[in-house]
Amino acid sequence: MFRRFRYPLLGSLLLASLSPVAALAQAEAQGFYVTVYGQYSRLGSSNLSESGALGAGNGLRAEFGSGSGFGADFGWRYGNGWAAEVEWNYRSHALDSLKQGGSTLSRDGDFASNILFVNGLRRFPGNGALTPYLGGGIGWVQEIDFDFKPSAGGTSRSYSGNKFAFQLIAGIEYALTPNWRLTADARWLRAGSVQLDNEAGNGGGRAGPLDYNPVSVQVGLRYSF
Repeated sequence: MFRRFRYPLLGSLLLASLSPVAALAQAEAQGFYVTVYGQYSRLGSSNLSESGALGAGNGLRAEFGSGSGFGADFGWRYGNGWAAEVEWNYRSHALDSLKQGGSTLSRDGDFASNILFVNGLRRFPGNGALTPYLGGGIGWVQEIDFDFKPSAGGTSRSYSGNKFAFQLIAGIEYALTPNWRLTADARWLRAGSVQLDNEAGNGGGRAGPLDYNPVSVQVGLRYSF
């Protein structure tokens, strides 16, 4: 008779023992939070063309170095491990070189953007100070700007455009106090290829396609209300 009830009994005891752990892992207060952060970013190279009266034509290659940026987000924790936030970000990548064949046309310029995202996050709170999280977001890359000054002199050129984008997020949060927390995460943004219209220096010209798919690491300070 004992054998008949042994396995159901053990199963019930196991579930009972795990229930507080599961509840603890999900326990998190609801509420708003605000984060400000600094950012280190990397952007790859692009093959492009430049049209217009002053355009250099086809066969251009732009190499971009590391970049920096900053931003902020305003979010809401639902209390069940999920959170939603609105994020604003500005970043800029220096132009290492703009070449055409063996000729260097410019080493003075940048590739910058303003970005607005809506993110969803899955948080994994436990009974310690660390909270890992994963997430993703969709948004609009506003004013993707590519500016450069020709090495041989002449008119500086500025190009601008907009593009839909998405990003993936993986990070961790460390509680300093019940309200203040440090955050660190990696973000992979993908806007794809963009065609940019001239804003100054080459009326009617265009530059592109330029690939805008930066990968970034950011460290921030978060306040939970």
